[in-house]
Amino acid sequence: MIFVFPLTLPANTPETAKQKTVLALARGKITRVMVEFPPGHAGLTHIGINRGLFQLWPANQSATFRSSNETIIWEEEYSLDTPPYNLDAYAWNEDDTYEHTITVRIVIAPVAVQPSLVEQIAALFTGGEAAGG
Repeated sequence: MIFVFPLTLPANTPETAKQKTVLALARGKITRVMVEFPPGHAGLTHIGINRGLFQLWPANQSATFRSSNETIIWEEEYSLDTPPYNLDAYAWNEDDTYEHTITVRIVIAPVAVQPSLVEQIAALFTGGEAAGG
């Protein structure tokens, strides 16, 4: 599954008023993340991606991604196995004239749902397989 989140940031959005966007995802394992900065950003737009209060990317807490005419791509193995299946993007735009859009793309591999203990026991008595197994 690929999730796409375009984040449009108004001009003159300082770090002290950064925009929070909830990235609503699904249960599974994040396998790839892409952060696109189209041409014209001039390194003036910033983004960090969190799970709750903890910044996941970039890993060093005091840093942000910022660029222009570049898509930052990396492979990942981050499990989203407990709800809510959301991440939070915190972004801002220091450009005093133009709004800019950063696009975040996240690839998630679904994980198999294990049958419950009740389903497993029922399968033993019916001679069948438990659902999902």
